[in-house]
Amino acid sequence: MRKEQHSRPYHQILKTLTVCATVAASLIFHSPALMAADEATEIARTEPSADMFAPVRKSVENIQNLFTDVKQYFGIRYRFGGDSPSGFDCSGFVSYMFNKTFNVKLPHSSQEMAAMGPRVSRSELKPGDLVFFTNGSNRINHVGIFIGNNTFVHSSLSRGITRDTLDESYFDKRFATGVRILDVQDNRQTDDLDSLIESVIDDNDSAS
Repeated sequence: MRKEQHSRPYHQILKTLTVCATVAASLIFHSPALMAADEATEIARTEPSADMFAPVRKSVENIQNLFTDVKQYFGIRYRFGGDSPSGFDCSGFVSYMFNKTFNVKLPHSSQEMAAMGPRVSRSELKPGDLVFFTNGSNRINHVGIFIGNNTFVHSSLSRGITRDTLDESYFDKRFATGVRILDVQDNRQTDDLDSLIESVIDDNDSAS
């Protein structure tokens, strides 16, 4: 009888430990926080919540300033992890320009940027929108700034800061989505804005 009474507490402790281990394993393998880290890299997800990031209101003049500023960086080399004029990677360049021109702080990660604002289709892109590309699968690994005329500026691995078009075969096949970080209040496509787009293209051609 005494043996049975003494053995009961040990059985209860063992049972409690088993239950705790099962709960812990469930949390580890099914934790939404852990799963979200992987899911953040996937493209086929629901639209980001409006509460997550509301596009920042800016004017056409702000976009013009972006075009004026971006030209001085053409030709700066690609540097992995770079986020300064001594060298940029793709997300480092985008975050640098948005902070400098718009005082908007973006993460140094193309995957995180892609989850920050409302997505826009290729046909709805406006100057200042971000454009994202995949590595051939469904994972985002590259970002640039759309400037209009089907053109975007970005940090290229081989050419540094440059401009390319979405129609080019490489980018056409890998285009994933656009994301709107800026809410441009004046939707007028002015002649000045169009001429600035052309000047960005011309200056990049001269730097190449």
